[in-house]
Amino acid sequence: MKTGQLFRIFAVLVALNLPGSVTLRAQNEQGTSTNPPVEELEVGTNTQWIANTNGGAPASITIQNPSGGSRDAMVVFGHNAELKAGESVEAVVVIGGSAKIHGKVRDAAVVVFGELELCDGAEVGDAAVAVMGGINVRSNAVVKGEVVAVGGKVNLDPGAKVTGQTQEVDLGMSGLNLGWLQKWVTQCVFKMRPLAPQVGWVWWFAGLFFLLYLLIAAAFQRPVKACVTELQSRPATTFLLGLLTNVLLPVIFLLLTLTGIGLLAIPFLIAGFVLAAMVGKVALQQALGETITTKFGSGVPAAALVNFLLGTVLILMLYMIPVFGLMTFAITSMWGLGAATAAAFAGLKRELPKRPNGAGSPPVVPPPPMASATTPGMAPAPISTLAATASTAPVTGAEGEAPLADPTQVPPITVAGTAPTPTHLYTSTPPAAPPPIQNALGHPKASFWERMGAGFLDMVLVGILSGLVGGPPLSFLVALAYFAGMWAWQGTTIGGIVLGLKVVRVDNQPLCFKVAMVRALASAFSMVVFFIGFFCIIWDRDQQGWHDRIAGTYVIRLPKGTPLVCV
Repeated sequence: MKTGQLFRIFAVLVALNLPGSVTLRAQNEQGTSTNPPVEELEVGTNTQWIANTNGGAPASITIQNPSGGSRDAMVVFGHNAELKAGESVEAVVVIGGSAKIHGKVRDAAVVVFGELELCDGAEVGDAAVAVMGGINVRSNAVVKGEVVAVGGKVNLDPGAKVTGQTQEVDLGMSGLNLGWLQKWVTQCVFKMRPLAPQVGWVWWFAGLFFLLYLLIAAAFQRPVKACVTELQSRPATTFLLGLLTNVLLPVIFLLLTLTGIGLLAIPFLIAGFVLAAMVGKVALQQALGETITTKFGSGVPAAALVNFLLGTVLILMLYMIPVFGLMTFAITSMWGLGAATAAAFAGLKRELPKRPNGAGSPPVVPPPPMASATTPGMAPAPISTLAATASTAPVTGAEGEAPLADPTQVPPITVAGTAPTPTHLYTSTPPAAPPPIQNALGHPKASFWERMGAGFLDMVLVGILSGLVGGPPLSFLVALAYFAGMWAWQGTTIGGIVLGLKVVRVDNQPLCFKVAMVRALASAFSMVVFFIGFFCIIWDRDQQGWHDRIAGTYVIRLPKGTPLVCV
């Protein structure tokens, strides 16, 4: 087969729409392109493209032309195709189905994941190729090129005429029935869904995974419960954590590979991530089931096993929907991994020893002073006792003097050699103390994954802005202006607003533009050194990166509903 001819055939495939839909393109004698939106459509003057439907989905494509006219190409995705006798086309390409040819193909006939049958009187002007399928050439059929079957057999009936060579490319599957593979490609791959009712063997794998998930739900109840808690309390954060974990995992593997000795840790790391993804997937299914039982049941969550079964049934049903099934698989896998990652870091944080009261803790207010008695040998009396005595006993001045005009005044009690005690005690509510200075450092520190989630949202926004200015080097200035400006203005960024994070100084002073600019430049340094400046947030006791230590800042997590301008 000529290289240019193959290129023309597969170029047609690239121009077609997504799999799962059948798109036929024809050109009439004047070169007008048509795309038939209905079952029957006239092309030119005497050509019809007829789609035989079965339950609303095309099961085969038939080309009919009573006057024997010719068309450019016949291309079919995911369905069988048939070229009637007397019809002539430039090429035939069928992917995910079988082709039966009675007429004339002026160039090549190619079938992928299906069988190619050249019936009595059929003619192929160049090569006949079948990939992962066989070729049957009947009597009086003519092939003026090669006959090639990759992963299949070639059957030539007596009287069949083949000008070129006949080749069978063995892939180690000789004698193996590949119908299961064709059905899987047609029903699952082309329709972009993990499960299909027509493909029986995939359900065996689904059953094995169900038993494995059931075992995890029974054996790892505490980790699953921790993941469920994270999913219910922080759904958006867990999803972003899963997305970031998938993005950063190759970077982590690369860093371990560069160290050399880190290669020994990669297998254990992969095993840990696989187990974490499974535990998170079980937790996600259990959380979905709990939502169903709580909303549509009696309002009380059912047992964990019942919730797990309900969530599993719901996800399996979504898996069978074309296109949406593959999206569901990707989202649930990513979300489950994020829940497991969040639960792991939450457990690690609980295991760390608590920090003593330091600069980052609110100041401890000492108790009110006690009023001391001036008589030697007497225990000091609290102010409240003296005040009560002063309010109930008659208050008089010194001997021979009139009573005090102000009942709150108490005569000084003196003893030789001592200073007089205060003469004014509060008998009612003391005057209100000045409002305490709000300490932003009293809020919990943001975790690594929360900060990376906010950073991911910011990088998406910065990427869009950078595209508007034409990319580097102006994109670096855009990023610098965005982060420094947002930190100096609001103490956070758009991603921080979404996740409730804010940057504060370690001395609890306002974040000025100078500090924000230093932090932005230091963030670039943390990034270019293989992101180590960001990864150190994971094991740092204060959860500070290099840029935080350089600028003297923390990133705190605010309670839900707290306005960012109030901190």
